[in-house]
Amino acid sequence: MMPHFYTSNVTEKSSSRENHGVPYMNITADEIDLHPVTRCIELYIIPILCIIGVIGNTLSTIIFMNKTLRNSSCSIFLAVRGMSDNGFLTTLLIPWISRTLRLELGSTNGVCQLIVFLTYVCGFISVWMVVFVTAENYIRICRPFIVSRMCTPAKAKLVVAALGLTAVALYNFPFWAMTPSSCESYPILYNVVQGLVYTDTVLTLVFPFVCIALLMTAIVCDLVRSYKRRNHHRAPNARNNRNPMAKVTKMLFAVTISFFVLNLPSHVSRLRSTLINMKTGGGLSSLDQAVGQITLLIYYSSLAFNIVLYITFGSRFRCVFIEVFCSRCKYHISCMASNNYEKHNIEQSTSVLLLRNQGTERVPIHQLTDENDVNNDC
Repeated sequence: MMPHFYTSNVTEKSSSRENHGVPYMNITADEIDLHPVTRCIELYIIPILCIIGVIGNTLSTIIFMNKTLRNSSCSIFLAVRGMSDNGFLTTLLIPWISRTLRLELGSTNGVCQLIVFLTYVCGFISVWMVVFVTAENYIRICRPFIVSRMCTPAKAKLVVAALGLTAVALYNFPFWAMTPSSCESYPILYNVVQGLVYTDTVLTLVFPFVCIALLMTAIVCDLVRSYKRRNHHRAPNARNNRNPMAKVTKMLFAVTISFFVLNLPSHVSRLRSTLINMKTGGGLSSLDQAVGQITLLIYYSSLAFNIVLYITFGSRFRCVFIEVFCSRCKYHISCMASNNYEKHNIEQSTSVLLLRNQGTERVPIHQLTDENDVNNDC
């Protein structure tokens, strides 16, 4: 997603940049007109958030690429999301460095174009990684018999490669539709650039929202039906058994809900700003810019604190994280021992009795293992 950037310059020239979501890199005398909230966010909060996010995403990517997790397609999607989030945060940090050190990188040929291109590409990939993770969990929960065929690392790498090529094809317009020095659209291509910006909104908000909403609805309905069947048919001594898909659902809801909650404010603010510009034909007031910066800050936090979600809701991720970075902690021993105990219990069961139509059916152990391994893959 390419959010609407509120810049440090409120002159007419910088307003044209804002229409295309271009981060302005140079300091001007007009900064005195900025709202104090905007100035504080731009000067202090954004760089701190970017640094924290880059560190956290780097650590999470290392964990997902660990030999314990990298053979899971879900881990590949989340690792790519971490790298794309890092790319996006870096494109925020470079303009801040340019403004702070007065490097005027915005006037350097090609630099602004490259940053705009990377911002669009990284935002697009990050959003669709969430969609693919949700789709994979839908398959694992609602279509478990095709998991081994659909959810493979090879297919995940193919999907990521195809998405990357699509992003490059869609968002290469800064190199041919914007001037190299001032990073403004050529007058003859202004409408084309505007159309691409609106297309980006559809591709990074509308389509992902619809896809994830439909998948989440299907998952919830399937889990409710499964829960009712388990309560109705299971033996009395099995009432304390936990649904093996519970942890997957928890992780899925954490990633998906955080995506919506932290992304929607910036999109609403972006739409509101566009309507104001169309209605008044002028720039935004300092208060409107401050509100826009706050909503963007909420969005940036969704890129910076993913590792907190993974550690909190992903037991497998948490154990590997502790093993890699905190191997001497006592918690590592108890955590791994707990996982080994659960695995041992699964291996000891050669079959499980399922009551169906007042009869019984034996399910092979490999099917039971596939179901219980769901919570280990994401």
